[in-house]
Amino acid sequence: MSIKQGPSQASFDFGGVLSGVRSVRPDQGWVVIGVVFLGMAVAIGGTHYAFGVFVEPLEKEFGWSRTEVTASLSFSAVSALVAPFIGRALDRFGARPVMTISILTLALTFGLRPLMDNVWHWYLLSFVHFVAFPGASMLAGPKLVGNWFPRTRGRMMGMASMGANFGGIFLPPSLGILIMATTWRWGFITLGALSGLVGMLAVLFVHDRRGGESPIQAESKTRGPVLAFDRGATVKEAFRSQAFYAMTFGIIAANFAYSSVLSQIIPHLETEGLSQERATLFLSVMAIFGMLGKVSFGFLTERYASRKVLGLALFIQCIALVALITLPGSPTLYVFAPVLGLGFGGMGTAMPMLAQDTVGMKNFGTIYGLVTLATVSSSLLGPLLMGGSFDLLGSYDVGFMVVIAIFGLGILTLQAARPMPQANAA
Repeated sequence: MSIKQGPSQASFDFGGVLSGVRSVRPDQGWVVIGVVFLGMAVAIGGTHYAFGVFVEPLEKEFGWSRTEVTASLSFSAVSALVAPFIGRALDRFGARPVMTISILTLALTFGLRPLMDNVWHWYLLSFVHFVAFPGASMLAGPKLVGNWFPRTRGRMMGMASMGANFGGIFLPPSLGILIMATTWRWGFITLGALSGLVGMLAVLFVHDRRGGESPIQAESKTRGPVLAFDRGATVKEAFRSQAFYAMTFGIIAANFAYSSVLSQIIPHLETEGLSQERATLFLSVMAIFGMLGKVSFGFLTERYASRKVLGLALFIQCIALVALITLPGSPTLYVFAPVLGLGFGGMGTAMPMLAQDTVGMKNFGTIYGLVTLATVSSSLLGPLLMGGSFDLLGSYDVGFMVVIAIFGLGILTLQAARPMPQANAA
């Protein structure tokens, strides 16, 4: 804090006050990670995990078909289309304004849904919602983690991204109970209020770290690469690099796990004769071990090249997919639920770490946004692959085998995703 004396007046230097507060708060990075955790909980948990609890109430209220209700999820493609622009805004303006505006926009779209009386209102709000989604979750989080924890960013990214799992575990049952006791409208109002609260926390506590390393990172003795927030490749340099395309293809291949595997596990197991309860149990075990996978693979990215860690996550999933194909009715299959969960969780942490290692931090938002745009290909092809496998052959086995082959190509391609010289801190 300082007081500037003029000829006839004194004025407060509020910038000095704020700087002084931050200078005596070495734990500020942990607070930022906490907000990222909560942001992922309300964004991913409220958008995807909790979606199912609103389907039947909306059908009963408005007479909409199941297709009309679930078609709103198709607007998730908008997130990939706007990701390069959101990423550019992150690099130019910083994480706080982008994350705050994005989360508050989610709060608005949740809060306005109780006023709907036509299906086009549902679609319009879903469109706006998915425009804001990348800035609230998959882009802002890795950018902040990389800035605040350059030495321990792997484990911290794992901890922050566990917010999605937390939201998935906590929000659906809580909202389900609330909707049963009241109406679906109060469910959306609650999501809007929670998102608004997280948005206010982002205003108060989120900012990009500038300057020297904080005491937390200075004490770390990890062997992984340390990235400076002001170093990194430009978009033009990335486009001219073989490593960028290897990294992008590896991430596209990994995204088939979401579009082709995760959504089809329960239908596959039910087709093979398992009850819905047993199939759901398999997926629940996966989700629990997915949280462990995020942190454990985050540790691995601090000790080994992230391209190798992502390759390991893909290899683990190949093993589990072979088990899904060959052991659908065997009790032994449940041994592979933790294996598949570890691979899924590890992949979620390793992908942004790979992008940071490859191109650096300076333009990470813009470049990772472009990579996210490229994953539209897996989002579109994955469901068609699995649907065609089932409709033509009566099972998902061939679809899973094609995914195993795609993972294998991804593992091979990732070996060329070596860090560009511009990404090094030294």
